[in-house]
Amino acid sequence: MVLTKRIEAEKLNSAINMLRVISHPVRLAIVDLLTTNKRMTILEIQEELNLGQAIASQQITLMEDKGVLNAEKVGRNKYVSLRFPKMKNIVTCLENCCNEQ
Repeated sequence: MVLTKRIEAEKLNSAINMLRVISHPVRLAIVDLLTTNKRMTILEIQEELNLGQAIASQQITLMEDKGVLNAEKVGRNKYVSLRFPKMKNIVTCLENCCNEQ
């Protein structure tokens, strides 16, 4: 059965938009980092990926807006996590595909 028959159009469009967002190297690195660490502050992500504050905030905000990340404010810190932890499968698939070539 064709994918468009297995998944309703609205959900499929949402998934396509999420894939577009994570197709950027920095955002894919953030997804990869959060598959291991589950929940991190923006500062922790900045330090781990050696990003400037503005770039990290911009990328994370975009990922939140497109439904890739959940955000939670705790005191002065903003914690982010993957909205769909199974995104780890995308990272694993990319790793496997790239290493087979």
